[in-house]
Amino acid sequence: MDDRYTELVLDGKEYELLRARRGLLSRWSIPQKVRGCSYLMFAASAALPLMYFLPPAVRETYLGLDPANARVGFTILTVLSVACLIVASLGLIATAVYRDRLDDITEEQAWSLVGLEGMFSGIGFITGLLGVTATLLLSGVGHAGIDTVDTLVATGINPYHSGPEVSLTVLTASFVAFCCAITVFVLGSVAESLE
Repeated sequence: MDDRYTELVLDGKEYELLRARRGLLSRWSIPQKVRGCSYLMFAASAALPLMYFLPPAVRETYLGLDPANARVGFTILTVLSVACLIVASLGLIATAVYRDRLDDITEEQAWSLVGLEGMFSGIGFITGLLGVTATLLLSGVGHAGIDTVDTLVATGINPYHSGPEVSLTVLTASFVAFCCAITVFVLGSVAESLE
């Protein structure tokens, strides 16, 4: 048995033992996971500079003169990814607050806490990460040149098509992602004070 596990057993820290052995991304503390979610939201806000600095031929052909105010379909994906990351962050913080309010954690409570932390970690670092990655790939594909975008459009994939009526401008989606990233980063610092 690893010395770290032995130490946790001897100290009677059943929750920490279960978390270390069974938790998703258990090497990271809850505040580190919350800050990780904020970093992903900061990355999602990079769609604006990626779109703004597209080559002129791509901008003129697919977006017009003002790419920041273009309504493209992937902005909904950006906002949904940010929503997943917010849910994950708030869920992780709520789990940490609940854990800190318990004096003695039973085995059943420990399993529930580890399960909740794993669920919220999965929402953030699987669903949120995939959405942010797709957003950045779609917004940056034009940097490969007009020929690449033309080839994608010819095969039926138009990364810069105008989205459904509920789509947002690139500026709005990036602004939402950036503001939420700052808020979640601060919440991560608050959560760290609970540790």
